[in-house]
Amino acid sequence: MSLSDFSLEGKKALVVGARRNMGKAFALGLAEAGADVAVADSNLESGQLEKVGKEIESYGRKALIQKTDISKKEEVDDLVNKVVGSFGTIDILMNVAVMYHHKSLIDLEEDGWDKLTDVNLKGYWLTIQAVSPVMKKQASGSIINLTSRGGLKAHADKGMGNYAIMKSGIAMMTRQYSRYLGPHNIRVNAIAPSLVEWEEFPGSESNSKKRQEKPRKVSEQEKFEAWSTGPQNLPLGRVATFEEMANAAVFLASDASSYITGTILNVDGGYMA
Repeated sequence: MSLSDFSLEGKKALVVGARRNMGKAFALGLAEAGADVAVADSNLESGQLEKVGKEIESYGRKALIQKTDISKKEEVDDLVNKVVGSFGTIDILMNVAVMYHHKSLIDLEEDGWDKLTDVNLKGYWLTIQAVSPVMKKQASGSIINLTSRGGLKAHADKGMGNYAIMKSGIAMMTRQYSRYLGPHNIRVNAIAPSLVEWEEFPGSESNSKKRQEKPRKVSEQEKFEAWSTGPQNLPLGRVATFEEMANAAVFLASDASSYITGTILNVDGGYMA
């Protein structure tokens, strides 16, 4: 084993859904490991994505920022063309974008369903379809999707049923693409977190790693996740940090995982034990 296998020096990455939370953590983790990173999100108004770009550059890496609605093919194609034009290629694709709906599956209307599938399924499909020809040309690449342990079981909680269907769909998409793209030396994997730390979560103060940032607003994803599993029910007895999520992404993006594809990597504190 060589520690250099974990390095992303010289690699070019695209992280979709990188404005905050895990998407931001993934982008910064890849940059810290040596990659130039393009970040895309549907929202630029808050200025958060620009801040992520500046943090990427603080590691001495190149950054590219692009507003993209991944449910629209023309915008995804434009994004990929701009990244290739700026970086020369794409070695790593991370799909992190997510859309939620609070209505239960039984009460969901067609418009709500369409919004969910446009981002969570169609969007992931479009980005992989756009990036895979670039990776095929160079006969290498790593695609990493964000799924969840929430997609592994049925849920009675309001809104979680929709979330579970989307995440389970992403997991199967990951496995299918690993079959299609494996012959081109392109690996396709997914990361499945359980609970990720946020200030207001009961018990987060007992984490072995303390967050150094100010308290932030709890995201809808985190609310959904908290409904069905608390950290006290996990073997490790705590929620994960964003850094721990980023470590998993760096591993799957690097040559250290060169023989891993079609895998759903549970980064879940033992939830699946």
